[in-house]
Amino acid sequence: MTRIRLTAAGLPRSYLFAAPEAAAPWPVVVLLHGTGGTAAWCDSEVRLLEPARAAGFAVAYPDGLPLDPAKEPKFLTNPARWNDGGTKPGDRLHTDTDDVAFLAALVEDLVQRGCEPKRVCVAGFSNGAGMAFRFAAERSDLVAAVAPVAGYCWTDAKPARPVPTLMVCGDADPLIPWVGGRVRSPWGGLTAPRPGVPATWAKWSVANGCSASPMLAEGFINIYPGPVPMFGLRVKGQGHHWPGGAGQLGAKLGGPAHAATDGTRQVLGFFAKLG
Repeated sequence: MTRIRLTAAGLPRSYLFAAPEAAAPWPVVVLLHGTGGTAAWCDSEVRLLEPARAAGFAVAYPDGLPLDPAKEPKFLTNPARWNDGGTKPGDRLHTDTDDVAFLAALVEDLVQRGCEPKRVCVAGFSNGAGMAFRFAAERSDLVAAVAPVAGYCWTDAKPARPVPTLMVCGDADPLIPWVGGRVRSPWGGLTAPRPGVPATWAKWSVANGCSASPMLAEGFINIYPGPVPMFGLRVKGQGHHWPGGAGQLGAKLGGPAHAATDGTRQVLGFFAKLG
């Protein structure tokens, strides 16, 4: 992979990039890490690179900025994070970084490198999932499809056009509880109420022009009727990890990790069908 550097909203930013062997133009998956993660961590956790390139997709792993950009990022004390709209000034994890502008600049850069402008797909894990929701809502003109994994939709913005969506979450996730409840943050140890996953899925579905009431399809797949494909995948027994990933957060922080569901295959398959 190649480290690409650019400037967005007056700040130096970067991302890792890899193109497939096929000739350009390529569809591309932009994958956003969670709080405390990095582009490199995301690559080792999700294991997207090789299957994506085999399917003809380019891959981009952007890096979020640490809470204090002047210091080196550290998982607990200075975590890299996306401004997904889920915090407010004074919160331990709040950031005012204009990450929407950064991702828009990233998309422009990807197109210049040979990616198809109408096939830019955005996925994200945890806080990265929240950012994927936000970017799809505010810049639907740049997003062909979105796949938030183990994260909330915090934004109240409505996309200018419906965006095909695959939402994925485990029902044993201690940080994104399926039925909602109070969650203790690893960053500062404070507890805060969290909504249930079905409620945040319904919120996005309505904003996206689809139904708030899903139809239960095969197994644990919800289908939200509407103008674009929209699904919610409930992963039985899965904690706060990328399904089928490396489980690097560990059981103490993230709960159980299972390999029965291959989240990378699910996300890539969803994106590929839209092409």
